[in-house]
Amino acid sequence: MRRIVAAAIVLMLPSGSASIAIAEDGATQKQIDQRDPDFCGAGGAGCDPAEVQRWKAVGNRLADLSSADLSQYAYACAKHPDWKQDCETNPVAILKRLGIEGY
Repeated sequence: MRRIVAAAIVLMLPSGSASIAIAEDGATQKQIDQRDPDFCGAGGAGCDPAEVQRWKAVGNRLADLSSADLSQYAYACAKHPDWKQDCETNPVAILKRLGIEGY
C-alpha cells in the first residue's frame, strides 16, 4: 500500500509543478506588480519596481556586486535621477555615496 501511495505522489508532483510554471510565465505585468514580496523569489527581488529591475540589470553588467549591494545600488539609482551618469558607468561610486566600501 505504501508503494502505491508513494508512486501516486511521485506522479502528481511533476504535473503540479508544470501548471505553476505555466501560470507564472503567463502573468500580466499588473499581476506581477501586485504580487506579495513573500512570493516573489529570493528576498522579493522579483517584486522590485520595473525601474529598480532595470538598474539591477545595468549593475550586473558593470560590476560583480553582492545581491545586497546590487539592490542598494539599484534603489539608489532609481531614487536619484541626478546620479544617472555614475549609475550608468560607475556603480562603485554609487555604493561609496551610500557608505558601502570594499569594491
